[in-house]
Amino acid sequence: MGRGRGRASNGSAASASDVADPIASTSSTAEPSKNTVSDPTEAIPLEGSSKDVFQYHSVQVAPTDALPYFDRDLELQPGLRARVDALIAEEQATFPPITPESTRLPPAYEPFSTRPDLRAELDRVASGLPSRHALDTQRYTLPSPAAGADASVTEWQSAVDSAHAQLAHMDVRLKNIELLKKYGANAWRLSNFQQEQDIRLLSEQLDAVKAETNEINRLRQKDQSEAGSKLALLEKRWTELISRGLQLEVANVTTREELEGLRGKKRRLEAQLGQLE
Repeated sequence: MGRGRGRASNGSAASASDVADPIASTSSTAEPSKNTVSDPTEAIPLEGSSKDVFQYHSVQVAPTDALPYFDRDLELQPGLRARVDALIAEEQATFPPITPESTRLPPAYEPFSTRPDLRAELDRVASGLPSRHALDTQRYTLPSPAAGADASVTEWQSAVDSAHAQLAHMDVRLKNIELLKKYGANAWRLSNFQQEQDIRLLSEQLDAVKAETNEINRLRQKDQSEAGSKLALLEKRWTELISRGLQLEVANVTTREELEGLRGKKRRLEAQLGQLE
């Protein structure tokens, strides 16, 4: 797996450099954008129609040269997955712990930082305190003066005003009910139709994204299968060349030994010939 990944890395690096050069030359002459991220953890402000300014943190992921559609070393080599998991766990143990004060985390989000009134209301709700602008439920009751017939004119006038308010409220409710009977069904059908159209449009967009994703994965599988076949062929050729080189080296060593033996035999024969003369 190491050799295959190494060759894939070299090939990917060459392809990446071929593609990256035009982009780098183009980006060097282009006008810099105010939202360009130079730091992988740099925060980019997003300004909307409200007074609040939101930020998101961009993370740049390094490209990988893995071939998940072709590499099957984890399945073919027993014990390889356990070794890989052990190496990953060993490397993770060296990472510094992430605390709330860690600079690797984005800053804490403070809602309504530019709206003190909404911030105060949020704190009130969180603390469980009653609202200062709560509805006066006494306006929805119709009590008689507690003193009865002996009540003052002011108390009776307050009761009459409350009765008028209740009567006006009931009149508005009756009108709303009549309007609902007359137009409610059509409004409900129109709302359902609009929601169905929204669902249809979203479903079409979802199907388009799924189709695009499947096409990308299909192309990735095709490219990786072709690259994997080429890597397998190159690995086979590399193995054959290594084997041939070893055979040549063994043949050279054997030839040297035979040559040394023949030279030694020649020297012995020359010595014997000299003695005979």
